[in-house]
Amino acid sequence: MDHEEEFLNVFFNHVSQLNFDKAKEIVERERESLRLAQGDPWAMLLAHLPQIAVAEKSYIDLGFLVTKNKGFLRKDNSLRSMYDILRGDFRRLEDVTRQSTGDRTIMTVASQLCQFLTARIELIDFYEKMHLMGTGKQMKYEELLVQIEDIVDKHALSFPHMVLTSIKAALSLECEILAHLLRAQLEMQLWRFLQSLMQLHGAHTRITAWERTLHSKDSWKLAPFLKSSQLPALFQWLLKLKAAFVSKFSLYFFTTLAQQTPLQEMKNLYSRQSSDYYHKIQSFQRRYDATAVMLVFDAHQLEDFAGPGYHHPQKPVEPLQDLDCYSIMFSYPVKAQSHMPNIVKVITERASELAAVDRVVFYFSPRDQNTYVMSSIDPRVTLVVVFDSKKAEKESYITNFVLDLSLQLRCNKVFANLKLNTK
Repeated sequence: MDHEEEFLNVFFNHVSQLNFDKAKEIVERERESLRLAQGDPWAMLLAHLPQIAVAEKSYIDLGFLVTKNKGFLRKDNSLRSMYDILRGDFRRLEDVTRQSTGDRTIMTVASQLCQFLTARIELIDFYEKMHLMGTGKQMKYEELLVQIEDIVDKHALSFPHMVLTSIKAALSLECEILAHLLRAQLEMQLWRFLQSLMQLHGAHTRITAWERTLHSKDSWKLAPFLKSSQLPALFQWLLKLKAAFVSKFSLYFFTTLAQQTPLQEMKNLYSRQSSDYYHKIQSFQRRYDATAVMLVFDAHQLEDFAGPGYHHPQKPVEPLQDLDCYSIMFSYPVKAQSHMPNIVKVITERASELAAVDRVVFYFSPRDQNTYVMSSIDPRVTLVVVFDSKKAEKESYITNFVLDLSLQLRCNKVFANLKLNTK
C-alpha cells in the first residue's frame, strides 16, 4: 500500500467511525506537509475530502431532512445539493487524471467516490419518501422495500477499492437494516411468526455490527462512555424503528410467545418496550368494562397460510374457507370466539368503510345487544372492541382509543418523526 492509499484508508476509516474532525485534521496536515501545486491531482483530491466529512456528519445527523429556505434565485444549500456538487467535483477530477498513468489510484478513487455519492443521494430520496409517507394515512411498505432493494442491488459491486471498504461497509449495513425492518413489517402483516422473527433478528445483528464500529479505539478516545442519547440522529431513529416493530411483533404473536414464556415474565418484558400495547389494552378494558379487545386476521386467498407459530415447510396446508379464514390473533381478557360470526359479518359487509384507515366503524347487534367497534390496522388485520351493551359513536373515549391504537400499530408516526430527530 503506497502513501496515498494508506492516507485515504485512514481518512475513510475516520469518516465511517464518525471521527469527522479527525478526518479533516489529517487532510489539513497532509496538505501543509506537501505544499503541492494547485493543479496537482493529489492536491485536488485533498481539497475535496473535507467536504465529504462535512456532508457525512450532516447526513448521519439527518441533516438532509432539515427544511431549507430556498427561494427564487437563491442558492440550493441542501445536503442533497452538496452531495451532487461533490459528485461533479470528483467527476472532473476523474477526467483530469484519466490521461495520466501515474495517477491511477486517484482516478479510481475519484470514480468510485462518484458511485458512493450517488448511493447517498438515492438514500436521501428514500428517507424523504419514508418521511412523506409517514405524514400521510398509509405506509406503502412494499413500494419502500422495492426501492431500498434496488439501491442495494445497484451498488452491491460499487466502490470496491480497498480504501473505501469502511464507508462501503457502513452504507451496506444501513441499507440492510432498512431492508430487514421493512421485510419484517410485511411479514407481520401476513402474520408469519418465524419469518417476522428472522427479519427482526437480521436487523438487530446489523445494528449491533454498525454500533460496534462506532466504539472503535479512536471513537472511544472521544466518547469513552457512548450512550444511546449520544449516538447520531440517524442511528437513534433506526433504533426507534426497530423498537416500534418489536413492540408490534410482541402483540401480533402474543399467543405464540405466551406458550413459551410465563405471563408475568412477558408483562415485565413488555413494560420495557417502546410501546406496551398489552398494558394499554388491559387498562382500557378494565376502565370501560369492554367484553374483549381483539385483533382479527383475514387469511382469504393466502394459499400457504398455516397460522402463527412454527410450521414444517413440507407439511401440506389445507386451504381455509368461509369463517375459518378469520382468526383471532389476540384477545383480552378472553378469546371471544362466539362473537366471530358478527365480527366477520361487519368486516365483509363494511369493507369499504374499514379500508379508510382513519375511519372507526360502529355496529350494534339488536339480537345480541352487543356493540362492535372496529378499525383497520393492516390490510389483513382489524382491531375490534366488543361491548355487551349499546355504545354510540359520540362516545369519544372509545373512538379515540381505537384510532390511537390503530395508528400506533401502523407505525406511521415513527416515519413522520424522522424530521423531528433533526437538530
